Amino acid sequence: MAAPGSLGFTSLSAGHICNMIEPLLLHESVVTEDEIDTLGHLNVRFYVERAVNANLALLRRAGIIPAPAGQMMRRVDTYNRFHREQFTGAPLHTYGGIVPNESVGVAAGVTTYLEIRNVDKGETAASFIMTSDMIDTASQARQGIKLPVADLQSLTTELPEAGRPRSLSLATPGQVSFAELDAVVPDEQEPGVFHGRREGTVRADDCDGQGRLKEELEPLFVLFRAFAEQQQRQPGPPVFTDKAGRRLGWAMIETRVTNEMRPAAGETIVSLSADLELGEKWRHTRRWLFSKESHALFGVHDQIGMCLDLGARRAIPIPDEMRAEIEAAALPQYA
Repeated sequence: MAAPGSLGFTSLSAGHICNMIEPLLLHESVVTEDEIDTLGHLNVRFYVERAVNANLALLRRAGIIPAPAGQMMRRVDTYNRFHREQFTGAPLHTYGGIVPNESVGVAAGVTTYLEIRNVDKGETAASFIMTSDMIDTASQARQGIKLPVADLQSLTTELPEAGRPRSLSLATPGQVSFAELDAVVPDEQEPGVFHGRREGTVRADDCDGQGRLKEELEPLFVLFRAFAEQQQRQPGPPVFTDKAGRRLGWAMIETRVTNEMRPAAGETIVSLSADLELGEKWRHTRRWLFSKESHALFGVHDQIGMCLDLGARRAIPIPDEMRAEIEAAALPQYA
């Protein structure tokens, strides 16, 4: 894996956002105070919501949805790269287009590139590569889809270099069983650590009309919701204080989520998590998400987290005491 350099929030200039062919404005919004998380910036969940809504708007324009009876279009792979922090009041426009599957090594489905921009500052906030596919609503099996390419040229775009993965791979994650991981991943000892086991149950109001977790909700929201409610605080990553008295948090600069199936209302998601790689300022964590009832794999969640000094709003080397804890529980053999 190529090591991330400086904090990704400040790595791009406005010139990087103008690579799209006939950019399509798909969604408009303003960041609200209740979307700000514990780290003081727009929470990952609300970037994803904006991108999902824009992706659905694009698929509607392409005539791919609504789907035939007994089928539905579902997001099966989502790569997200964060470029700059966003705060309350920021006006965000989401642009996007369809990109060729071969440009990102995807074999099936329809792939889109989406870019969230702060239109006041002329900067990229975040970018997404999403692959969606038609599934059977009963079995959750992928059905595949062929696009009428000749009719979609007005909806196509290039995938700019700034939107491509920087550190994470788009290759298919290796298959690992629930039993194998359950034997080596410990119970989570503290709410703030990334490694370990965590559970969360899907509620009826988390689900769509088919009784499955909504497109705009990631399973991590279900997993960490109970902790936020118990602490009576806003959602978001935990905040730490190191020995030097600095307030620190783990800011996500890249994530990738693959979905094998969406959990249903009443199902319990089991997350078995481990750090795979560690750099001077960053960590690569992987979460395997299973059904507690059947041990079926829901999906895999990868993230690159940067150690962020919340006072200085900049990336810093991981403090020695935190590094020792991460290294002690790491499982590099699953990278």
